[in-house]
Amino acid sequence: MGKSGDNSLVEDLILSCAGDGVSSKIAQKAIRSLCRYYGGQMIYIPAKKENGESAENLRRVIADAVGDPAAEEIVCRIMRLYGNMQLYIPMERTAFRKIIALEIYARYGNDEGSMNDLAREYNISFTFAYNLWKEGRHEKLKPSMPYLPFLELAESNNHD
Repeated sequence: MGKSGDNSLVEDLILSCAGDGVSSKIAQKAIRSLCRYYGGQMIYIPAKKENGESAENLRRVIADAVGDPAAEEIVCRIMRLYGNMQLYIPMERTAFRKIIALEIYARYGNDEGSMNDLAREYNISFTFAYNLWKEGRHEKLKPSMPYLPFLELAESNNHD
């Protein structure tokens, strides 16, 4: 699956998890944590086995990011839509590239760490971190599009 397929899966996951008590910001945070933890590998999504090891691992990763009540709802939605399937989870730095670029730009501009520290935190090379910083600067000056399907996140990133 290419890059566009990776992003469409992430967008579909986020859209399917948002709604009915789960904001799109929480859904994005949950899916981003999945990409951070499982990124670059295939994972099995169980259909109904709520107490199984696969479901418990998903629940734990998401609960660490968004808390237990939201994690339970998000895992149920993921299992309902993608149950009994193997999914390739893209790397966080691929699926959330523009958002990470904006974060690096904001944090490096506010002296919240050196570029080396930011690269280490995002698990990327110094050169890639610097290129993302340049992308973030360009996006801040000339926003190209909403980042994933959330207009409120794009607005908050563009009006800082």
